Amino acid sequence: MSDFKNVSDFRKGSFKKYPYQDPTYLSFAILFDWYNAEESPLLAGSGDIAKPDTLGPAELFLYELGNAEGTSSQYYKDRFQDLINFKKALKTINDEMPWYWQSLKGLERIKQHDPMNAYMGGDDAKIEIETLESLNLPIAGLMHLYRSAIFDDTKWTYILPINLRKFKMYIYVTEVRSIQTNVSTKMNGIPSKLNKDAISGFPGNFKPTIDSQNENAGIMGTSGRPYFMTGIGYCEFDMTTGTTIFADLSKNPEMATNAITIKYETLEKVEARVLNGIIEESAYATNNVSPAPDSEFFENSVKTPLQLAKEKATGRIVDITGKGIEAAKTLAEDKKREIEQEIRTRTVNRIPSMENVFSNIVKKIDNKTDITQQKRNIGNAIQFNVNDNVVGSTIKQGLDMAAIKNLGNVYN
Repeated sequence: MSDFKNVSDFRKGSFKKYPYQDPTYLSFAILFDWYNAEESPLLAGSGDIAKPDTLGPAELFLYELGNAEGTSSQYYKDRFQDLINFKKALKTINDEMPWYWQSLKGLERIKQHDPMNAYMGGDDAKIEIETLESLNLPIAGLMHLYRSAIFDDTKWTYILPINLRKFKMYIYVTEVRSIQTNVSTKMNGIPSKLNKDAISGFPGNFKPTIDSQNENAGIMGTSGRPYFMTGIGYCEFDMTTGTTIFADLSKNPEMATNAITIKYETLEKVEARVLNGIIEESAYATNNVSPAPDSEFFENSVKTPLQLAKEKATGRIVDITGKGIEAAKTLAEDKKREIEQEIRTRTVNRIPSMENVFSNIVKKIDNKTDITQQKRNIGNAIQFNVNDNVVGSTIKQGLDMAAIKNLGNVYN
């Protein structure tokens, strides 16, 4: 039985058959649907009154109230502006200030729900997001704008009907750290033996290329990173939340925090990429897109040293240091010296020393490329938006762009 194997069998990297055994630090990412007018009427729309045909259902409702005869038009124009500001603030926090979303509770209910009960809603069908608060009160202010946009505190009634307060969202659960590239390299284009043909063909036969292979390709990038994704529909913000800062005020306060609750009624979609390296992924799941930062994009290929240098300098290859590149560099330098010495010996040193392009490029890479990434606290949320400024593009393109901007990087 495996329980009685030697402890050394379970050391990191020793069990080659199943290579992806390592502790994981899981976090979450929230994606709001900003474009689907039918399923996300609260958040859809451009907010541009110069183009009324681009307004979303909730926006259009308040816009028409503000321009209708016989109504308190200015009051509803103000509510329309509150809704626009709420949407702008929510999008900005989610896309550009992800650290405000500190933790998420309630997602386990979806996995525990009775499969024989078709209705997913109910009093306990809610997601709670615990947040930070700041000097400019972004979270309390966000929910203040929301309440102001949808509810009339004077008439004590909702302005927006319940169907226009709904939206759709997706929650990803994945490793918070950026998974490191593990590159193995092989040098080609250098004579393997020092013989007559090698000497007579020098330097024309000295055209090094690097065959690079990412050993972690099966667990990183948009087609490999493990994750769970849950889509929930008929969501609604609980307008009574975002008020935690008022609950226990003190003359000797501690750092303020807050919380937002989102209620939901339907389970829209569940996706997963799991058990990498243990099972073959099912065919139907191979096109699923994992949330991955740009540092996890790596193409297995054969490149010249110059191409390799350019890709490393632009950040496409994050980690190609260590034994692989050192071995390739040493091999190139040793072979250069060996061939040059033989030529010098046979020509009584009449041939001047030649610059080795490859070794120079590698040295410049090592000297000029900073591969140490800024560490972020594991507690910080990963954040991105499914359609971040790429209207009309595919979900994959949206995820790629958003993950590049917001997915956290932590290195051991």
